[in-house]
Amino acid sequence: MNGGIMAKPNIAIKDIESALKFRRAMKSFDASKKINKEDITLILEAIRLTPTSYGFEPFNVIVAQDADFRKKLEKAAGVNAAKFTASHLLIFTAKTGEELTRKDGHIDHSHIDHMLRDVAYMNAVVRTGYKTFWKKWAKTDFKIFGDNEKLHQWAARQAYIALGFAMMTAAERGIDSCAMEGFSIDKLAEILEELKLIDREKDLPVVMLALGYSNKEPHPQTRRDINEIIKYC
Repeated sequence: MNGGIMAKPNIAIKDIESALKFRRAMKSFDASKKINKEDITLILEAIRLTPTSYGFEPFNVIVAQDADFRKKLEKAAGVNAAKFTASHLLIFTAKTGEELTRKDGHIDHSHIDHMLRDVAYMNAVVRTGYKTFWKKWAKTDFKIFGDNEKLHQWAARQAYIALGFAMMTAAERGIDSCAMEGFSIDKLAEILEELKLIDREKDLPVVMLALGYSNKEPHPQTRRDINEIIKYC
């Protein structure tokens, strides 16, 4: 910091390219190799600092480290249970539509009001104006307001931004990863609720992330040519 202005990072292009090419979806992990505390703390901090739409941060993360807990999770994970030997297993949950807009009479108990009141420290007048602006956008532009499933999927998209930040940070530290959607949402939600880790009326699992060190060589990376993906106008 210099006079209140944060110094801009100056990371070499070759280092960023190296991390991007290092990151692969690893299918098997060495159970004996563990991520050190400093690195996992950095990855979790990357998740915390993830930018989200309107700054609402409509997701949470469960770090599944207990062996018995992971054994229970296998019932919901199918073939992805093989990746549970990874050093760390993260479960991303996203807010339900009900939780994003929950009210008790005229009192707003929603996650959005919590973020504006308790995190952004907005007073009641500013909060009301901000929520009115968001609701207009959600109704008119994205057409998600009033549809709880669409609101939940919007929240899930914010969780996926955090997923990307976590995988990129891991790659920069030479840590392997694998994002997983191959699980039963209903079964996983049931297990998490039984253990009082979520309330299904408020949060639902949307994606998992295995982090650790692979014990096999990855498949060659294949991607479309950049000219097929990017358009300039």
